[in-house]
Amino acid sequence: MNKFFSILLLLIFSSSAFADRAWYRGTINRIWTLGSDGSFIITVKEDSVLSDCKWKYAYFTLTEQTPEKLRNSLSLALSAFHAGTTVGLEIDKDLHGDLCQAYSIDLIK
Repeated sequence: MNKFFSILLLLIFSSSAFADRAWYRGTINRIWTLGSDGSFIITVKEDSVLSDCKWKYAYFTLTEQTPEKLRNSLSLALSAFHAGTTVGLEIDKDLHGDLCQAYSIDLIK
């Protein structure tokens, strides 16, 4: 019985860690790097997408991504920026206070 409750608590806490992630769509209008680790910030034309984020920024950092995924995310962001296409952003708007941590990005045509 004790093992059952331990597993139940683990499931509850692990699922709540991803509960605040959601997908948002927008067109990137600014990209810039944060430092030598490859972290970067983007903003989107649609102000409402990031309106509740500090300075309306989506942060891509090594805190939540591997170096390879961070490089791939920057590549997708640059491609979308130059093509003017819409992107999907998986963002957690609550985990880091008012900083919006991005976990994934995809291109939408």
